[in-house]
Amino acid sequence: MTDQRPVLRLCHVGTIGAGGTESRYAIENVTFACEAGTWTALAGPAAAGKTSVLRCAAGLDPVVAGEVRLAEGLRIAHVGLRPVKEQLATVGTLASELARLPAVAAEPLREALHRLDLWEDRDTAVSGLTENRQRAAAVALALAGAPDVLLADDLTGGLPPAGEAAILDLLRDQVDTRGLCVVASATGLSSLERADAVVLLADGRVVETRVMP
Repeated sequence: MTDQRPVLRLCHVGTIGAGGTESRYAIENVTFACEAGTWTALAGPAAAGKTSVLRCAAGLDPVVAGEVRLAEGLRIAHVGLRPVKEQLATVGTLASELARLPAVAAEPLREALHRLDLWEDRDTAVSGLTENRQRAAAVALALAGAPDVLLADDLTGGLPPAGEAAILDLLRDQVDTRGLCVVASATGLSSLERADAVVLLADGRVVETRVMP
Protein backbone atom coordinates (compact mmCIF):
# COMPACT_ATOMS: atom_id res chain seq x y z
CA MET A 1 0.00 0.00 0.00
CA THR A 2 1.10 3.59 -0.57
CA ASP A 3 1.13 6.69 1.60
CA GLN A 4 -1.54 8.44 -0.46
CA ARG A 5 -4.86 9.50 0.97
CA PRO A 6 -7.63 6.97 0.34
CA VAL A 7 -9.66 7.46 -2.82
CA LEU A 8 -12.47 5.29 -1.47
CA ARG A 9 -13.42 4.83 2.15
CA LEU A 10 -16.26 2.91 3.78
CA CYS A 11 -16.94 4.17 7.28
CA HIS A 12 -19.10 1.96 9.54
CA VAL A 13 -21.35 1.13 6.58
CA GLY A 14 -24.51 -0.88 7.08
CA THR A 15 -27.44 -1.79 4.87
CA ILE A 16 -30.67 -3.66 5.49
CA GLY A 17 -30.82 -7.31 4.47
CA ALA A 18 -33.62 -9.24 2.85
CA GLY A 19 -35.65 -9.28 6.06
CA GLY A 20 -36.27 -5.54 5.79
CA THR A 21 -35.86 -4.74 9.47
CA GLU A 22 -32.98 -3.19 11.34
CA SER A 23 -32.23 -6.55 12.95
CA ARG A 24 -31.51 -8.05 9.52
CA TYR A 25 -28.43 -6.24 8.25
CA ALA A 26 -26.87 -7.52 5.05
CA ILE A 27 -23.69 -5.79 6.23
CA GLU A 28 -22.97 -3.91 9.42
CA ASN A 29 -20.20 -1.61 10.64
CA VAL A 30 -18.02 -2.26 7.56
CA THR A 31 -14.95 -0.04 7.58
CA PHE A 32 -11.92 -0.06 5.27
CA ALA A 33 -10.09 2.32 2.93
CA CYS A 34 -8.49 1.93 -0.51
CA GLU A 35 -5.82 4.03 -2.20
CA ALA A 36 -5.07 4.76 -5.84
CA GLY A 37 -2.92 2.11 -7.47
CA THR A 38 -4.04 -0.70 -5.17
CA TRP A 39 -6.19 -3.83 -5.43
CA THR A 40 -8.37 -4.75 -2.45
CA ALA A 41 -9.90 -8.22 -2.48
CA LEU A 42 -13.07 -8.95 -0.51
CA ALA A 43 -12.93 -12.52 0.75
CA GLY A 44 -15.22 -14.73 2.78
CA PRO A 45 -17.77 -17.52 2.49
CA ALA A 46 -21.01 -17.33 0.53
CA ALA A 47 -23.42 -14.75 1.99
CA ALA A 48 -20.58 -13.07 3.90
CA GLY A 49 -21.61 -9.68 2.51
CA LYS A 50 -19.09 -9.17 -0.31
CA THR A 51 -21.69 -8.24 -2.94
CA SER A 52 -23.56 -5.98 -0.53
CA VAL A 53 -20.35 -4.10 0.27
CA LEU A 54 -19.67 -3.55 -3.42
CA ARG A 55 -23.24 -2.50 -4.20
CA CYS A 56 -23.21 0.02 -1.37
CA ALA A 57 -19.87 1.39 -2.54
CA ALA A 58 -21.28 1.72 -6.07
CA GLY A 59 -24.41 3.50 -4.85
CA LEU A 60 -26.69 0.70 -6.04
CA ASP A 61 -27.95 -0.23 -2.57
CA PRO A 62 -28.97 2.28 0.11
CA VAL A 63 -26.59 2.88 2.99
CA VAL A 64 -28.62 3.04 6.19
CA ALA A 65 -25.68 3.45 8.57
CA GLY A 66 -22.28 5.05 8.16
CA GLU A 67 -21.15 6.46 4.82
CA VAL A 68 -19.22 5.80 1.63
CA ARG A 69 -16.66 8.48 0.80
CA LEU A 70 -15.20 8.89 -2.70
CA ALA A 71 -12.43 11.42 -3.26
CA GLU A 72 -13.70 14.50 -5.05
CA GLY A 73 -13.71 14.45 -8.83
CA LEU A 74 -12.98 10.75 -9.24
CA ARG A 75 -14.93 8.46 -11.55
CA ILE A 76 -16.21 5.12 -10.33
CA ALA A 77 -17.20 2.17 -12.53
CA HIS A 78 -18.49 -1.28 -11.72
CA VAL A 79 -18.84 -4.69 -13.32
CA GLY A 80 -20.68 -7.79 -12.15
CA LEU A 81 -23.02 -5.94 -9.80
CA ARG A 82 -25.85 -6.38 -12.30
CA PRO A 83 -26.45 -9.37 -14.59
CA VAL A 84 -24.12 -9.21 -17.59
CA LYS A 85 -26.98 -9.18 -20.10
CA GLU A 86 -28.55 -6.24 -18.27
CA GLN A 87 -25.24 -4.37 -18.13
CA LEU A 88 -24.76 -4.86 -21.88
CA ALA A 89 -28.40 -4.26 -22.86
CA THR A 90 -27.75 -0.87 -24.45
CA VAL A 91 -24.53 -1.90 -26.22
CA GLY A 92 -24.78 -2.73 -29.91
CA THR A 93 -21.21 -3.59 -30.83
CA LEU A 94 -17.88 -2.94 -29.19
CA ALA A 95 -16.86 -0.95 -32.27
CA SER A 96 -19.82 1.40 -31.78
CA GLU A 97 -18.75 1.99 -28.18
CA LEU A 98 -15.23 2.81 -29.34
CA ALA A 99 -16.58 5.22 -31.95
CA ARG A 100 -18.61 7.26 -29.50
CA LEU A 101 -15.69 7.88 -27.14
CA PRO A 102 -13.05 10.61 -27.54
CA ALA A 103 -9.71 9.16 -28.63
CA VAL A 104 -8.05 9.46 -25.21
CA ALA A 105 -11.03 7.97 -23.39
CA ALA A 106 -11.28 5.13 -25.90
CA GLU A 107 -7.69 3.96 -25.41
CA PRO A 108 -8.31 1.86 -22.26
CA LEU A 109 -11.20 0.12 -24.04
CA ARG A 110 -9.12 -0.51 -27.16
CA GLU A 111 -6.30 -1.97 -25.06
CA ALA A 112 -8.75 -4.16 -23.15
CA LEU A 113 -10.29 -5.54 -26.35
CA HIS A 114 -6.86 -6.58 -27.56
CA ARG A 115 -5.81 -8.02 -24.21
CA LEU A 116 -9.04 -10.01 -23.78
CA ASP A 117 -9.00 -11.36 -27.36
CA LEU A 118 -12.13 -9.41 -28.30
CA TRP A 119 -10.72 -7.20 -31.04
CA GLU A 120 -11.85 -9.54 -33.84
CA ASP A 121 -15.36 -9.49 -32.33
CA ARG A 122 -15.64 -5.70 -32.20
CA ASP A 123 -18.15 -5.57 -35.11
CA THR A 124 -20.23 -8.48 -33.81
CA ALA A 125 -23.42 -7.71 -31.88
CA VAL A 126 -22.56 -8.11 -28.21
CA SER A 127 -25.81 -10.01 -27.71
CA GLY A 128 -24.47 -12.67 -30.10
CA LEU A 129 -21.27 -13.34 -28.16
CA THR A 130 -20.90 -16.37 -25.93
CA GLU A 131 -21.59 -15.91 -22.23
CA ASN A 132 -17.88 -15.98 -21.39
CA ARG A 133 -17.05 -13.41 -24.07
CA GLN A 134 -19.91 -11.21 -22.88
CA ARG A 135 -18.38 -11.29 -19.42
CA ALA A 136 -15.01 -10.27 -20.84
CA ALA A 137 -16.74 -7.53 -22.85
CA ALA A 138 -18.38 -6.20 -19.68
CA VAL A 139 -14.96 -5.93 -18.04
CA ALA A 140 -13.53 -4.13 -21.08
CA LEU A 141 -16.44 -1.68 -21.19
CA ALA A 142 -16.07 -0.94 -17.49
CA LEU A 143 -12.59 0.37 -18.28
CA ALA A 144 -13.85 2.68 -21.04
CA GLY A 145 -13.14 6.28 -20.18
CA ALA A 146 -10.41 5.32 -17.69
CA PRO A 147 -12.27 5.19 -14.34
CA ASP A 148 -10.37 5.91 -11.15
CA VAL A 149 -12.10 3.19 -9.13
CA LEU A 150 -13.41 -0.15 -10.39
CA LEU A 151 -15.77 -2.22 -8.23
CA ALA A 152 -16.07 -5.81 -9.43
CA ASP A 153 -18.06 -8.83 -8.29
CA ASP A 154 -17.53 -12.41 -9.49
CA LEU A 155 -15.09 -11.24 -12.15
CA THR A 156 -13.96 -14.63 -13.38
CA GLY A 157 -16.27 -17.26 -11.87
CA GLY A 158 -16.75 -20.10 -14.34
CA LEU A 159 -14.18 -18.83 -16.84
CA PRO A 160 -11.46 -21.15 -18.16
CA PRO A 161 -7.98 -20.53 -16.70
CA ALA A 162 -6.76 -18.57 -19.75
CA GLY A 163 -9.77 -16.24 -19.70
CA GLU A 164 -9.46 -15.76 -15.95
CA ALA A 165 -5.76 -14.92 -16.18
CA ALA A 166 -6.34 -12.45 -19.04
CA ILE A 167 -8.87 -10.43 -17.03
CA LEU A 168 -6.91 -10.49 -13.79
CA ASP A 169 -3.63 -9.57 -15.49
CA LEU A 170 -5.29 -6.72 -17.40
CA LEU A 171 -6.68 -5.22 -14.20
CA ARG A 172 -3.41 -5.71 -12.31
CA ASP A 173 -1.59 -3.84 -15.07
CA GLN A 174 -4.17 -1.03 -14.88
CA VAL A 175 -3.52 -0.81 -11.15
CA ASP A 176 0.26 -0.69 -11.59
CA THR A 177 0.55 1.58 -14.64
CA ARG A 178 -2.47 3.87 -14.43
CA GLY A 179 -3.17 3.99 -10.71
CA LEU A 180 -6.57 2.31 -10.95
CA CYS A 181 -8.09 1.39 -7.59
CA VAL A 182 -9.72 -2.05 -7.79
CA VAL A 183 -12.06 -3.42 -5.14
CA ALA A 184 -13.22 -6.89 -6.12
CA SER A 185 -14.69 -9.98 -4.55
CA ALA A 186 -12.12 -12.75 -4.53
CA THR A 187 -13.06 -15.61 -6.83
CA GLY A 188 -10.15 -17.88 -5.91
CA LEU A 189 -6.44 -18.02 -5.25
CA SER A 190 -5.56 -16.32 -8.55
CA SER A 191 -7.41 -13.13 -7.63
CA LEU A 192 -5.97 -13.12 -4.11
CA GLU A 193 -2.46 -13.39 -5.55
CA ARG A 194 -2.99 -10.13 -7.46
CA ALA A 195 -4.31 -8.21 -4.46
CA ASP A 196 -2.45 -5.72 -2.29
CA ALA A 197 -4.86 -6.12 0.61
CA VAL A 198 -7.58 -8.56 1.65
CA VAL A 199 -10.70 -7.63 3.62
CA LEU A 200 -12.14 -10.79 5.15
CA LEU A 201 -15.90 -10.73 5.74
CA ALA A 202 -18.18 -13.06 7.68
CA ASP A 203 -21.84 -12.59 8.52
CA GLY A 204 -21.81 -9.09 7.06
CA ARG A 205 -18.93 -7.83 9.19
CA VAL A 206 -15.21 -7.26 8.65
CA VAL A 207 -13.30 -9.98 10.46
CA GLU A 208 -9.81 -9.03 9.39
CA THR A 209 -7.99 -6.66 7.04
CA ARG A 210 -4.63 -7.93 5.84
CA VAL A 211 -1.95 -6.27 3.71
CA MET A 212 -0.48 -8.82 1.34
CA PRO A 213 3.33 -9.32 1.24
